[in-house]
Amino acid sequence: FAPLWLFGHETPLTTIGSGIRELAASAGKGTDIERLHRLMAVIGERVAYTSGTTNATTPAEEALALKTGVCQDHSHIFVAAARAMDFPARYVSGYLMMDAAIEQAASHAWAEAHVSGLGWVAFDVANGISPDERYVKVATGRDYRDATPVSGIRLGQAEEQLAVTVTVEQ
Repeated sequence: FAPLWLFGHETPLTTIGSGIRELAASAGKGTDIERLHRLMAVIGERVAYTSGTTNATTPAEEALALKTGVCQDHSHIFVAAARAMDFPARYVSGYLMMDAAIEQAASHAWAEAHVSGLGWVAFDVANGISPDERYVKVATGRDYRDATPVSGIRLGQAEEQLAVTVTVEQ
Protein backbone atom coordinates (compact mmCIF):
# COMPACT_ATOMS: atom_id res chain seq x y z
CA PHE A 1 0.00 0.00 0.00
CA ALA A 2 1.16 3.51 -0.78
CA PRO A 3 1.81 5.95 2.06
CA LEU A 4 -0.76 8.71 2.63
CA TRP A 5 1.74 11.49 1.92
CA LEU A 6 1.89 10.30 -1.70
CA PHE A 7 -1.72 11.40 -2.17
CA GLY A 8 -1.22 14.89 -0.77
CA HIS A 9 0.91 16.26 -3.60
CA GLU A 10 -0.19 18.01 -6.78
CA THR A 11 0.28 16.45 -10.20
CA PRO A 12 0.06 18.17 -13.60
CA LEU A 13 -3.62 17.10 -13.74
CA THR A 14 -4.43 18.16 -10.16
CA THR A 15 -2.57 21.45 -9.83
CA ILE A 16 -4.13 23.69 -7.18
CA GLY A 17 -4.76 27.07 -8.79
CA SER A 18 -6.99 29.96 -7.74
CA GLY A 19 -10.19 28.30 -8.99
CA ILE A 20 -9.50 25.09 -7.08
CA ARG A 21 -8.59 27.08 -3.93
CA GLU A 22 -11.87 29.02 -4.12
CA LEU A 23 -13.79 25.79 -4.68
CA ALA A 24 -12.12 24.17 -1.66
CA ALA A 25 -12.99 27.19 0.50
CA SER A 26 -16.65 26.88 -0.55
CA ALA A 27 -16.87 23.57 1.34
CA GLY A 28 -17.12 25.70 4.47
CA LYS A 29 -17.06 24.43 8.01
CA GLY A 30 -18.31 21.23 9.61
CA THR A 31 -17.06 17.71 10.11
CA ASP A 32 -14.61 16.30 7.60
CA ILE A 33 -17.32 14.14 6.01
CA GLU A 34 -19.78 17.05 5.81
CA ARG A 35 -17.18 19.24 4.12
CA LEU A 36 -16.24 16.54 1.59
CA HIS A 37 -19.88 15.81 0.74
CA ARG A 38 -20.46 19.55 0.34
CA LEU A 39 -17.42 19.72 -1.96
CA MET A 40 -18.85 16.88 -4.07
CA ALA A 41 -22.20 18.70 -4.34
CA VAL A 42 -20.62 22.05 -5.26
CA ILE A 43 -18.53 20.45 -8.02
CA GLY A 44 -21.65 18.74 -9.36
CA GLU A 45 -23.46 22.10 -9.44
CA ARG A 46 -20.61 24.03 -11.07
CA VAL A 47 -19.30 21.47 -13.59
CA ALA A 48 -21.94 20.00 -15.89
CA TYR A 49 -21.48 16.44 -17.13
CA THR A 50 -21.03 16.84 -20.89
CA SER A 51 -19.26 14.29 -23.08
CA GLY A 52 -16.71 15.43 -25.65
CA THR A 53 -15.79 18.76 -24.07
CA THR A 54 -12.56 17.56 -22.43
CA ASN A 55 -10.28 14.55 -22.55
CA ALA A 56 -8.79 12.28 -19.88
CA THR A 57 -5.75 14.51 -19.48
CA THR A 58 -7.50 17.88 -19.12
CA PRO A 59 -6.16 19.49 -15.92
CA ALA A 60 -8.63 20.03 -13.07
CA GLU A 61 -8.22 23.81 -13.09
CA GLU A 62 -9.03 23.93 -16.83
CA ALA A 63 -12.12 21.71 -16.51
CA LEU A 64 -13.35 23.82 -13.59
CA ALA A 65 -12.94 26.99 -15.67
CA LEU A 66 -14.80 25.37 -18.59
CA LYS A 67 -17.62 24.40 -16.19
CA THR A 68 -18.07 21.18 -18.12
CA GLY A 69 -16.51 17.74 -18.31
CA VAL A 70 -16.98 14.05 -17.59
CA CYS A 71 -16.29 11.73 -14.66
CA GLN A 72 -12.50 12.03 -15.08
CA ASP A 73 -12.76 15.82 -14.78
CA HIS A 74 -15.09 15.65 -11.79
CA SER A 75 -12.64 13.27 -10.12
CA HIS A 76 -9.58 15.39 -10.86
CA ILE A 77 -11.33 18.51 -9.56
CA PHE A 78 -12.41 16.71 -6.38
CA VAL A 79 -8.92 15.28 -5.81
CA ALA A 80 -7.26 18.69 -6.27
CA ALA A 81 -9.76 20.50 -4.03
CA ALA A 82 -9.63 17.83 -1.31
CA ARG A 83 -5.84 18.13 -1.31
CA ALA A 84 -6.20 21.90 -1.00
CA MET A 85 -8.32 21.16 2.09
CA ASP A 86 -5.43 19.03 3.45
CA PHE A 87 -7.02 15.65 2.80
CA PRO A 88 -4.95 12.97 1.07
CA ALA A 89 -7.00 12.20 -2.06
CA ARG A 90 -6.73 9.76 -4.93
CA TYR A 91 -8.24 9.07 -8.34
CA VAL A 92 -10.07 5.77 -8.88
CA SER A 93 -10.85 4.06 -12.17
CA GLY A 94 -13.21 1.14 -12.50
CA TYR A 95 -16.72 0.22 -13.51
CA LEU A 96 -20.20 1.05 -12.30
CA MET A 97 -22.94 -1.55 -12.57
CA MET A 98 -25.72 0.41 -14.23
CA ASP A 99 -29.22 -0.56 -13.15
CA ALA A 100 -30.58 -0.84 -16.69
CA ALA A 101 -27.71 -2.71 -18.40
CA ILE A 102 -25.53 -5.75 -17.80
CA GLU A 103 -22.99 -4.87 -20.50
CA GLN A 104 -21.16 -1.66 -19.66
CA ALA A 105 -20.01 0.62 -22.47
CA ALA A 106 -17.29 2.52 -20.66
CA SER A 107 -15.11 2.65 -17.61
CA HIS A 108 -15.94 5.07 -14.82
CA ALA A 109 -13.92 7.30 -12.51
CA TRP A 110 -14.47 8.60 -9.01
CA ALA A 111 -12.35 9.93 -6.15
CA GLU A 112 -11.45 8.91 -2.63
CA ALA A 113 -10.37 11.11 0.27
CA HIS A 114 -8.69 9.81 3.40
CA VAL A 115 -10.59 10.83 6.52
CA SER A 116 -8.92 10.38 9.89
CA GLY A 117 -10.67 7.63 11.85
CA LEU A 118 -12.53 6.31 8.80
CA GLY A 119 -9.90 5.63 6.16
CA TRP A 120 -10.57 6.05 2.44
CA VAL A 121 -14.06 7.39 1.66
CA ALA A 122 -15.28 7.36 -1.95
CA PHE A 123 -17.09 10.18 -3.77
CA ASP A 124 -18.67 9.90 -7.24
CA VAL A 125 -19.22 13.52 -8.26
CA ALA A 126 -20.70 12.56 -11.64
CA ASN A 127 -23.57 10.74 -9.91
CA GLY A 128 -23.62 12.77 -6.70
CA ILE A 129 -23.24 9.78 -4.39
CA SER A 130 -20.72 7.84 -2.38
CA PRO A 131 -19.96 4.60 -4.25
CA ASP A 132 -21.50 1.38 -2.99
CA GLU A 133 -21.43 -2.31 -3.94
CA ARG A 134 -22.29 -1.48 -7.58
CA TYR A 135 -18.81 0.02 -8.07
CA VAL A 136 -15.89 -2.15 -9.17
CA LYS A 137 -12.53 -0.57 -8.36
CA VAL A 138 -9.81 -1.47 -10.88
CA ALA A 139 -7.00 0.97 -10.04
CA THR A 140 -6.13 3.93 -7.82
CA GLY A 141 -3.50 6.61 -8.24
CA ARG A 142 -2.62 10.25 -7.84
CA ASP A 143 -4.54 11.04 -11.05
CA TYR A 144 -5.72 9.46 -14.32
CA ARG A 145 -2.18 8.80 -15.49
CA ASP A 146 -1.54 6.53 -12.49
CA ALA A 147 -4.86 4.69 -12.82
CA THR A 148 -5.31 4.46 -16.59
CA PRO A 149 -7.72 1.61 -17.34
CA VAL A 150 -5.83 0.56 -20.49
CA SER A 151 -2.34 1.56 -21.59
CA GLY A 152 0.38 0.30 -23.86
CA ILE A 153 3.01 1.13 -26.44
CA ARG A 154 2.61 0.97 -30.19
CA LEU A 155 5.52 0.77 -32.63
CA GLY A 156 5.21 1.52 -36.30
CA GLN A 157 2.47 3.16 -38.29
CA ALA A 158 -0.34 0.66 -37.96
CA GLU A 159 -3.73 1.96 -36.95
CA GLU A 160 -5.56 0.46 -34.04
CA GLN A 161 -9.07 0.20 -32.75
CA LEU A 162 -10.04 -1.13 -29.34
CA ALA A 163 -13.44 -2.60 -28.58
CA VAL A 164 -14.19 -3.65 -25.02
CA THR A 165 -17.29 -5.10 -23.45
CA VAL A 166 -17.44 -5.49 -19.71
CA THR A 167 -20.11 -7.47 -17.94
CA VAL A 168 -20.75 -6.35 -14.38
CA GLU A 169 -23.21 -8.42 -12.40
CA GLN A 170 -23.85 -9.42 -8.83
